Amino acid sequence: MRAIFGGMNEPLNPFPIYGYFGPAYFCNREKETDAIIAALKNGRNITLYAPRRIGKTGLIHHVFHHLGKKWNCVYLDVQESFSFKDFTNSLLEATLNAVSKNKTLLKQFQDWLLMLRPVMSANPHSGSLQLEVDFASENQQRTTVKEALKLLDSFGPGVIALDEFQQINSWDVDSISIEGWIRSEMQQLKNLRFIFSGSQYHLLSEMFNSAKRPFYASTQAVSIGKIPTEDYSAFIRNHFKNYNRKISSNEVNQILNWADGNTYNVQLLCNRVFSKTKKEATQELIDSSILEIYAENKLSYMALSTSMSKYQWQVLTAIALEGKVYQATSKEFITHHKLGSSSSVLRALEFLTSRELVYQYLEDNGRAYYEIYDIILMRWLQKK
Repeated sequence: MRAIFGGMNEPLNPFPIYGYFGPAYFCNREKETDAIIAALKNGRNITLYAPRRIGKTGLIHHVFHHLGKKWNCVYLDVQESFSFKDFTNSLLEATLNAVSKNKTLLKQFQDWLLMLRPVMSANPHSGSLQLEVDFASENQQRTTVKEALKLLDSFGPGVIALDEFQQINSWDVDSISIEGWIRSEMQQLKNLRFIFSGSQYHLLSEMFNSAKRPFYASTQAVSIGKIPTEDYSAFIRNHFKNYNRKISSNEVNQILNWADGNTYNVQLLCNRVFSKTKKEATQELIDSSILEIYAENKLSYMALSTSMSKYQWQVLTAIALEGKVYQATSKEFITHHKLGSSSSVLRALEFLTSRELVYQYLEDNGRAYYEIYDIILMRWLQKK
């Protein structure tokens, strides 16, 4: 239920896997960063679409960094809120931490917060403040959120990023009603802007692009994909060079090809390879790092295989072997992998996409294709 805050201390490894450590450790996204900042500064809210582990959260914190100290920036991972009560407590906690660097604002927010009689503590690991309020009713929760937003709005320019915002659809309440209420409260604010981000494109798109939903036509859409190979390649080589270590273009390409351009997996493999490199990264060193990653994930992948039917696993494996599947019901694909009928493939795909094991991506030309969501799983299945 806790909010995540990226520190700005120097990382032990120039390829951090979690957290935000400043522009020096953040690769590219210049166009997206500029677009989001321009929108926020001109009073426009944002809907940010991106698959998981592609760098969405890092981009949000990168935007926060460039907005500067004059902006109050609040980040909240809604994925960890399983009810409106969780959301309310987490929003209060995230806001408290966001204003904690300004003593005047912190005192004003704490004075108001103390009226709710929260249970407060400090996280011994991160140092961030934690709190929880025992609300008597949903009405009290709504009133509290409204007052918190109004108070934060009075502090000057600010932005609230609600990551994995589509999670509110899973709450045991009327989600459309909650959407309408949030939209209504947003319209009363003068200085606060919002970033609604998520990885489940179909759910988020329905919320913001359907004329039947409260958020329709209320935000500017921004979508991010994989970082261009040439940009990531230069980023990797520069960090090795800064630490007086070498890595050739062939080895960099080996890393990027294995990670399929997925930001998390590029960072994960680079982190391992860098930590093992004394003078120069070699292909053998990269191979051994990849094998370590496979070994660490093997048990969870085997457990995954037992959580579905043999046919569903067969379809998953077939997609992994292909890498990208443009026509999952084509005769060629079905025959080559001995998958039977197209209707069976469609049912398996429905299951796999609902479990977020397979994701449907769109190319720049609008052409759709299926790919395994977890690139490590895809490579592991290809290796078997």
